[in-house]
Amino acid sequence: MTRRFDGRSILVTGGASGIGEATARAFAAEGGRVTIADLDAARGEEVAASIRAAGGAALFVKADATCEEDNKAMIEAACRAHGPLRHAFNNVGLSRGEGLHELSLEDWDWSLRTSLTSTFLALKHEVPVMLAHGGGTIVNTASMSGLIYTPAANASYSAAKAGVVHLTRYASARYAGQGIRVNSVAPGLTATPVVAAFLSEEQQAETAAAHQAIARAVKPEEVAAAVLFLSSDEAAMISGTNVEVNGGRR
Repeated sequence: MTRRFDGRSILVTGGASGIGEATARAFAAEGGRVTIADLDAARGEEVAASIRAAGGAALFVKADATCEEDNKAMIEAACRAHGPLRHAFNNVGLSRGEGLHELSLEDWDWSLRTSLTSTFLALKHEVPVMLAHGGGTIVNTASMSGLIYTPAANASYSAAKAGVVHLTRYASARYAGQGIRVNSVAPGLTATPVVAAFLSEEQQAETAAAHQAIARAVKPEEVAAAVLFLSSDEAAMISGTNVEVNGGRR
């Protein structure tokens, strides 16, 4: 049986845990040759090794997504190992600091660099490879916090993720006609290690019940499924779209 991504070179940033890990595993299970980029070398190597042990193709590259040279290097490594990049999932995003008037300029700058500039840098270096080799697909991780007010997110993260949504639309308008489809996903409350660090399973369920039609946290694998669909040939006419994976956020 032919799998959707057989033999295709795929890059997943922030791929050592959470949504990135689930997506890297899902791409590999469908035949993709996956390069995982992350700062967490120990966990990233572990994920790549487990994919290989299951019969998949995976490489780990340590990279700081906010560093332009690291972005160039991880894409070059993916192309050397697995061929010209066909699909990319730009998944890096974090925040720090308090709400808005309590937020320091340092934390504002750090959050925007981590959650928005990282996406820009990845796009900047993924696009030329895809243009030179017949096109491809890119999916960026946005957030419901970039679309609506969510009290759990601060101003910098919300602004950064809103920027990811519009950067996605801009990139799609600029490159879809040249064979590169660009979309984003906006997860709601998702059961990742980052979320688990400040919300227990019980608190996640309570938060979901208060705000969603489906009263549980999103699973990372459910976000991964949306990413794979947007990256697949089945979504050939979908570009510039932001897909909300949020349990029917009310």
